[in-house]
Amino acid sequence: MESQEEQQNNKTMKRFSEDKYFMPTQLDVGTPQKDVTDAIETPIPLAKGYDGLPTFNELNEAQKKNMPKAMRSQVAFQQKKLQYSNYQLVNFKIAPTTDTTSQAYYVSDFNTSIAVGTAMTDGVLFGSNTKNSDRAKYYNIVYANIRYQDALDTSTDFLVNPSYVEFYLMQKVPGGVFGGKIPRQLEAVKDETNVSAVTVTGLEYGVQSFGVDVYNENAYYTQTQDLKGMRTCGVALKYIQLNFAAARALNNMELVVELAIDLKTEGNNY
Repeated sequence: MESQEEQQNNKTMKRFSEDKYFMPTQLDVGTPQKDVTDAIETPIPLAKGYDGLPTFNELNEAQKKNMPKAMRSQVAFQQKKLQYSNYQLVNFKIAPTTDTTSQAYYVSDFNTSIAVGTAMTDGVLFGSNTKNSDRAKYYNIVYANIRYQDALDTSTDFLVNPSYVEFYLMQKVPGGVFGGKIPRQLEAVKDETNVSAVTVTGLEYGVQSFGVDVYNENAYYTQTQDLKGMRTCGVALKYIQLNFAAARALNNMELVVELAIDLKTEGNNY
């Protein structure tokens, strides 16, 4: 025999089958998982009634607010995609002196007595069109080369060894001035048992500098996954030594410098 509950269920099903307009009771689908209160965000449609979508004016205002950020992101993306090379050359020319003396050599020191934290002179600052290191950018130098040439293009002079140029690496100096020397980032101690002297400190050798052989040309500062080149916001002259096969007018000397930097290393910090 059927139980009372089964009999009641059968009667209900029979009534449902005879009513062609029967609609099942609406199920409770629960409340939205996210309670949206921000007018510019499209909320999850509600289970009943109002669909929760923002008005046209709300969407329009949201687009206006987001447009500057979206444009900046798009410009940055396009610049990155269009920049096929991260290898940038910085070229400049140095005329070391106006001295008209005729001789077979030229030797000069630069920035020797400039202390750390003080602006140097006679160099090139990166990432700024003014002599203001506060606005400069740091980059990694991965290659350097210097060529000698005669300013009048009439000389048949030849360089002889040794002929080289040294530069100080530069860091920012606060106050809207040119860059300054970068102290060595590690400790170094000397031993001078069998030599006259070894110097590892001071304003010339306690700071960072590098040299380029003008006679042989080319100085490579390899950049690999582990070695990133020389970081600096510019270079300033440290020392020039040039030797010639015969005497020549010093004011006609020119040094053509090319430095290669990695654009991807650009930054405001050392």
